[in-house]
Amino acid sequence: MAELHGVFVVMTTPFTEDGAINYEGARSNINWYIESGIHGLLPVGATGEFAALTLQERKDFAEFAVKTAAGRVPVCVGTVSQNVETVLELCKHAHTVGADGVMCLVPPGLHLNQEEAYEYFKLISENVSLPVMVYNNPWSSGVDLEFETVERISQLPHMEYIKESTGDIKRLTLLKDKLEDGIIPFCGWEDMAFESFLVGAQGWVSVLANVAPALSAQLFDLVNKEKDVDAAWNIYRDVLPLLRYLEGSGKLWQVAKYAMDLQGQCGAFCRVPRLPLNDAEKAEIKAILDAKPLR
Repeated sequence: MAELHGVFVVMTTPFTEDGAINYEGARSNINWYIESGIHGLLPVGATGEFAALTLQERKDFAEFAVKTAAGRVPVCVGTVSQNVETVLELCKHAHTVGADGVMCLVPPGLHLNQEEAYEYFKLISENVSLPVMVYNNPWSSGVDLEFETVERISQLPHMEYIKESTGDIKRLTLLKDKLEDGIIPFCGWEDMAFESFLVGAQGWVSVLANVAPALSAQLFDLVNKEKDVDAAWNIYRDVLPLLRYLEGSGKLWQVAKYAMDLQGQCGAFCRVPRLPLNDAEKAEIKAILDAKPLR
C-alpha cells in the first residue's frame, strides 16, 4: 500500500447541466492531474460535493477514481458523513476497491465533545483496514480537535495522517514538535500551504491542484525535496490572490470549477443547492488569473 505524501488534489466532481456525474470529464481531469505530476487523488471530499451525492454515487465515484488512477498515484477516499455506520461502510468499501487510505472527519452537526470525538476515531480504528487521515476542520464539523485529543488519536491503530484545516499555523508547528513520530501532518488550508511546508507538513490536500496541478506539485517539491525556499516563495506569492479568493469567497466549489474551465479542463456544473457564479464573480476570477497566469 502506497504511503501518502505530497500534494493530493481534493477533486471536484464534474456534473452535467442536468445534474448527472460527468465521468468522461472526470476521467480527463484525473489523467491531467497525474500527467502534471500530482502526488495523489482525494475523491468525494467536501470539494467533491459529497453531500450532494447519494451513497451509491459516492461508492461508484470512489471506485472509478481508483480504477482510473490505476496505481499511478495513491488514492485516499473521503468518507465524511453525519452517520457513523455510513462512515464505516464507506471505509470498508474504499478498502474493497483498492484505495490507499480514507479521510475521516468528526460527524458534522453533532457537536461532539473531545471525549466523544476520541471515541469516534477509536471506533473507526477498530473497524478499518486502511490508513486513516484524521480531518480536523472545526468550520465543517463544529468540533475543533484539541492537541491532547489528537495525541490520543495518534496512538490508535491506522491513525497515520492528519489534515489540519483550522487556518492556524501554530497547530501544525505543535504537531511537528510534539508528535513528529506519531502522526503525519497535511496542510488543509489553501493560503497557508507554503508556511505549512516550512514547519514540516508532509503533504497538502489541495483545492488549487484542481486548477494548477503541476504548479501545486512544484511548490511542494521545491520546499520539501529541492530545499529552494526562494523559488517556492516566488510561485506561492503569484498564486496567493487565487488561494485567498478560494478560501474567502464562500463559493469554493464554483470558483474552482470555473477556474478549471478557464484552464481548458472539465470544471462543469455544481449540483443544487449550489448556485452558479454571477458575471461579476466570473470577471473577478478571470482578472486574478490574467494578472498572474498559472505556470
